Amino acid sequence: MKTLTSKNLKKAFLVTILVGCSNQLHAQGPAIAQPLMNWSYTGHSSSIVEGTLRGQSAVISSVGETVYMDSLAAINYAEAYKRAIENSVAVTRAYYERREMRNEYNLRYSPKAFVGEARKKFIEYYSPKRLSAQEFDSQRGAVTWPHILRQEQFAPVKEQIDQVFLTRDATNTGDGSATHREVIQLCQAMSGLLRENIGGMTSDQYLNALEFIRSVELEARTALSADVKPAPAPLGDEKPAEAVPPPIKSDTDTTGVSKPTTRVKT
Repeated sequence: MKTLTSKNLKKAFLVTILVGCSNQLHAQGPAIAQPLMNWSYTGHSSSIVEGTLRGQSAVISSVGETVYMDSLAAINYAEAYKRAIENSVAVTRAYYERREMRNEYNLRYSPKAFVGEARKKFIEYYSPKRLSAQEFDSQRGAVTWPHILRQEQFAPVKEQIDQVFLTRDATNTGDGSATHREVIQLCQAMSGLLRENIGGMTSDQYLNALEFIRSVELEARTALSADVKPAPAPLGDEKPAEAVPPPIKSDTDTTGVSKPTTRVKT
C-alpha cells in the first residue's frame, strides 16, 4: 500500500508540473484559450490518497485557469481598445485625405476667378468704344449715322438724339446729366426698334448698329469742355442738317487712287 501511495504521489507531482508548464506556455502565446486536458490512465483514482491529490490538483488547476482566462480577457480588451483607436485614426485620416483630394480637384478644374489682367481685357473688349472723328464731330455735336440706322423707321428717334447733341453745352453734359439721361432713353428705344427690324439686315449689320448705339450713349456720358459752344437752333420747322463726315484719311497707292480705311473694333 505504501509503495502504491508513493507512486501516486510522484504521478500527482508530475501532473502538477505539467499543468504549470502548460499555463506558462499559454501565457506566452496568443490571447486564445487552449483546451485543457485532464487525463488519467484509468479514468478513476486507484486509492483514497490519489483521489485526494487529484481533487487538490483540480482545485489548484481551476484557480490557475481562472487567472489565465482573466489575463486573456484583459489582453483581448486591450487589443480591442488599440484597434478601436487605430480605426478612429484611420477614419480621421481618410476624412482629411478626402478633403485634400476635393480641394485639389476644385483647384485644378474649377473655374478660375475672373480677376486681374483677364478681367481688365474682358471689360475693355466689351465696353463701348468712343466714336471716331468720322462718326462724331464733338465741336458741332453732329453724329454721322450708319446706313442701317438711317432708315425711315429709325428717323424719329435719330432726329431727337441729333437735337440733343446739337443743343447741349458744357453745363449740361456728363454722366447723370439731363442730356445723358435723355440720350439713354432714346438709345434704348432705338435698340428696341433695331431688334424689331432684325429680319431686314445681316448679323454683322445688326451688331455694328447695336455697337454704334452704345457708342452714342457713351458720347452723351462724356462731358464737354467749357470752350465748346452749342450749335445754333434751326429756324421754324427746319430740321437740322445731317452731319457731313470729314474726309476719310486714306492710304494712296502708286496709281494715286485713294483706298479708304474702315472702322475696326479694337
